[in-house]
Amino acid sequence: MKATGIIVEYNPFHNGHLLHLQEARKQTQADVVIAVMSGSFLQRGEPALLPKWERAQMAVDAGVDLVVELPFHFATQQAAIFANGAVEILDALGVQSIFFGSENGDANAFSSAAKILTEQDVPFKAAMRRFLDDKKNSYATAWNAAIHELAPDLTLDLAQPNNILGFHYARAIAEQGKAIEIATMARQNAAYHDENPTHHSIASATAIRTMLLGNDWKKVRQYVPDTTLRLLQKFRETHSFVSWDDFWPLLKYQLVTAPISQLQSTRGVSEGIENRLQQAALHATNFDEFLAATRTKRYSNARIKRTALQILAQQSETTTTQNYIRLLGMSTTGQRYLGRIKKNIALPIISTASKANPALIENDIRATKLYSFAPTLENQILRDFHTSPYRKNP
Repeated sequence: MKATGIIVEYNPFHNGHLLHLQEARKQTQADVVIAVMSGSFLQRGEPALLPKWERAQMAVDAGVDLVVELPFHFATQQAAIFANGAVEILDALGVQSIFFGSENGDANAFSSAAKILTEQDVPFKAAMRRFLDDKKNSYATAWNAAIHELAPDLTLDLAQPNNILGFHYARAIAEQGKAIEIATMARQNAAYHDENPTHHSIASATAIRTMLLGNDWKKVRQYVPDTTLRLLQKFRETHSFVSWDDFWPLLKYQLVTAPISQLQSTRGVSEGIENRLQQAALHATNFDEFLAATRTKRYSNARIKRTALQILAQQSETTTTQNYIRLLGMSTTGQRYLGRIKKNIALPIISTASKANPALIENDIRATKLYSFAPTLENQILRDFHTSPYRKNP
């Protein structure tokens, strides 16, 4: 059976994701589509709108064959670490290709960029340092400028969010020496952060989350599959959707009371950003005010939120974790495929956390405990230990 991998967050699953899924199967001619999905918290430092179990079911009901969780350590860090963790899992699951959406749409451009960086790592790092010395440049801007200085003819804008991730997938494959092909499709009808939809059926996840948090169900039904809509409505009957506002009091307490030395030892804290965060927390009354007070050209919203999340989850720079495969959901085809390859999978496989090695999953259990502080989600700890993967049968 031929398998392709996709790296996702599904926050929530929408019509654009459905198009991406269909194109992944079509362009790679895959029998099996495997999704590596972030869990309770996401790559841009945000809590997921709703739990991973509902999001995994959305994916399987829409046609994904196997959904596995990307551990917190990888899921909430900058693009290179995020990509490395996801690629390692997909390789262990035997995919022949990875399919992703991008602003560029040309797989060769990503392969070329990864090759350039592999061959010219030293001059690239020197160029990066030079561009970062200009405090007006964000990390993404400096990255884009450095690689185009080395390869002025490269037709790839690495300041664009999906292009950045696609590049890191290609680079992770090269650095890990994996025999995985890459394929991509150009993002259509809605940009990553578009808040106001202009298409009749495709909208960004950002826009859809705004609709959901505003209870605008009439609009939501335009942009998500019926299976997603039903799950969202069922969830909302008894639970609240999650946002950073739910964790602001916890973050403020930690920032205001923690010694500077403790903040400095947190993963992602550098260049004195801890002082800026602590001062902003003293005066901000909500998370949006905190973001506005800390954001600069150098420190993007994503950088601030990722750093804030690492502080909230008490992640030290010395915290290490082993990658593993946590099963969240599967179709009949996914079950059959997993049964065929299970004996050859190098990474540990977890179907129920209560039966897993505690040391292996302790960081992700900590993340679930944190997530359970959101209103109406107190049961997430029990779900994490006792919920079996969702299985969709014909």
